[in-house]
Amino acid sequence: MKNKLLTKVFLAIFLFLPVISLCQEESSNDTNNSNNDNYSSLMINASYTNNNLSYLAKPTDVDYETEKIPTLFTSLSFMHKTGFYLGGSYNNYFNARTKTFEFDIEAGYQKYFDNGFDIDLGYTYHNFNGDTLLEGLAYNHNLALMLGQEIDKFYLSADLNYKLGNTNNFFFDLNFSRFIQVNEIFSSSDVLLINPGISVSLGTDYWLYEDLSDTEKNSLFTDFKQQGYSYESFSYESFNIFIPISYGIKNIYLTGSWMYRIPGKKYEYIGWENQSSFMFSLTYFLNFY
Repeated sequence: MKNKLLTKVFLAIFLFLPVISLCQEESSNDTNNSNNDNYSSLMINASYTNNNLSYLAKPTDVDYETEKIPTLFTSLSFMHKTGFYLGGSYNNYFNARTKTFEFDIEAGYQKYFDNGFDIDLGYTYHNFNGDTLLEGLAYNHNLALMLGQEIDKFYLSADLNYKLGNTNNFFFDLNFSRFIQVNEIFSSSDVLLINPGISVSLGTDYWLYEDLSDTEKNSLFTDFKQQGYSYESFSYESFNIFIPISYGIKNIYLTGSWMYRIPGKKYEYIGWENQSSFMFSLTYFLNFY
């Protein structure tokens, strides 16, 4: 039974880490480049990661196999100078057992204030097709709220996400990062952006048990209770470290992002291990005055 659960858990870790790292980097760029209301902007992004995924070929297997699943993330978004934005993304997973891809359509409102405070409220429609082992958390709709405060070169933010799907799950991340910007590295129009940060992740765990039978769930819940862990509840998930580094020339940015995740004890018990992930991104900003 636990093997059946671990298949989903191991894959979810590696697939979500690059996305989180990319979002952290984009947040840094937005704060440095879109910090006024005088223009609208278009952002085009393409990102690549070569995930090492551990999985069970069969639920009854004991030993995990490791396989590279290169993944391409692409996105296009438009932000109006009033703060409203609309965008979409398409992700393709290579070397999957079947053709596997997903796409998102998002809309929302983002506002920066002169005192360094910012807010982002958004909705995303999510659709996944292909190998369900690569899906991780199955959902169709996501409601998100981000609150942030810049203090000198430091940035403190809180992200809240409510995902509606086979089960409804709520996630909360508290992030703390440092902005480092160096201008005119090789020319008068280039810039180096470094945004190291840490975060604490909490969330509900209903999604973990979606593929288990009632008998399997009851057995696992008994194990959790004996170990002193909660279940079907909101609890601590992990501690994360982010290091996105971007080099930009005018409106083009090349970014390398690294993340390291340390799971909580409850998730270690069901098979989560310390995991790292890399992503490389190319982003183009076009401003409309």
